[in-house]
Amino acid sequence: MILITTPTGNTGSMILQQLVEQGQQVRIFVRDPKKISADILEKVEVATGSLLNESEFTEALQGCDTLYFCVPQSNTQRDVNAYYEEFAIVASKAIKNTGTKRVVYLSGGGKESNLQAGLITALHKGEDIISQSGASVRALRCPVFFETLLYQTVSLKKSGTFFLPIDGDYKAPQIAVKDIASKTVELLIDKTWTGIEGLTVQGPADLSYNGIALQMSELTGKSIRFQQVSEEDYIKTLLEDHHTSEAFANSLTDMLTAIGNGLYDTEPRTAASTTPTTIKEWMSDNLVSKIK
Repeated sequence: MILITTPTGNTGSMILQQLVEQGQQVRIFVRDPKKISADILEKVEVATGSLLNESEFTEALQGCDTLYFCVPQSNTQRDVNAYYEEFAIVASKAIKNTGTKRVVYLSGGGKESNLQAGLITALHKGEDIISQSGASVRALRCPVFFETLLYQTVSLKKSGTFFLPIDGDYKAPQIAVKDIASKTVELLIDKTWTGIEGLTVQGPADLSYNGIALQMSELTGKSIRFQQVSEEDYIKTLLEDHHTSEAFANSLTDMLTAIGNGLYDTEPRTAASTTPTTIKEWMSDNLVSKIK
């Protein structure tokens, strides 16, 4: 039996769908089952509760040999590191309580670097905690998701421009969520692996935001431009337009700054870390219709 946390999230929902389609025995741990489609619910076991409640998490894990664990997304934390650590500590206790054999944890790239990377550093702190749970662990170390471009749709549609505090010519890995989900499903189904390991997944190619803008222009038939902004202006946009907490805004900005400073350079691309979905394919399916 496989327990899936965050089954309504971007990655968790895709993992759940793939596992159900493959006929796997799955239990979901969720606050509100009504957020799951009826056709999925009839094919899985359901445990309700909070990821921050040790007894509820432990009960949900009973009888499961494998866990997919992801810290829920939030942009309102007062302390980003403490937020990730709290979820990981509760999960680690539940894993110890039940003797769960294998855990797949959604982490971030660049763990071997010495850079302070905001949200990614918080993910790494969670990874360290889960790795001490007694289970075998595979931490998927992911770069920026293609899906982060969806937060720029208003500006893209209105002015054909998108903004980040990073050099537009700097190339770094990016990845589609569906490729992360597919790799996660492979690991969840495989009952043979043991030990603790971080696995890098990197998308098919390193990308610059100026290059992404050029591909957007080709796909939409209109001029799209990327503009580098200052850290201060980016934080102001997060606070005023997206209503994030100050801690989150600073942490996300620190992450982007670290990426621009070579956060992922410690993880050379390999055939095993390269995933198939291109940014052009992803934009055609998920972005173009929203910004034309």
